[in-house]
Amino acid sequence: MWGCGYTMTTWVEEDSALEEILFDLHISVGVTLLFLLILRIAVRLAYAPPPLPDTIRRIERIGAHAGHVALYILPAVVIGFGWAEVDVGGHQVQWFGIPVAKVFPTVEVWEGLTETLHRWLAYTMLSVALVHVAAVIKHRWIDHHDILYRMI
Repeated sequence: MWGCGYTMTTWVEEDSALEEILFDLHISVGVTLLFLLILRIAVRLAYAPPPLPDTIRRIERIGAHAGHVALYILPAVVIGFGWAEVDVGGHQVQWFGIPVAKVFPTVEVWEGLTETLHRWLAYTMLSVALVHVAAVIKHRWIDHHDILYRMI
């Protein structure tokens, strides 16, 4: 999603056929990810993950909890602002060509704000994801904590 979003807003000619294809793909995948996120949250609420190893320090536990909360909230917020960007701009969100209900009113003056928030929160989410991966690598190969089973 980040690669597609960056490419379509930076490298591709504005109003070109390729830009339209990338926007449609980006929006469709975003809608798919929203429904997968809802499913993931339902599974997470139904099944608690195994506890962290006792050898993990308290500050790392707090960081892990905050990171996990961010990895649930940020995607929802990023997708919400993306959806808002499309709706407030007077366009139609479509899921692989199928029109989806309009959630936000058309208020074109808000389009720039929703676009900016969508972009910067997506970069924030990317940063959180990279820190999460770095933490997994640290715990697995430096601290020798067997935490990968929690992800599975």
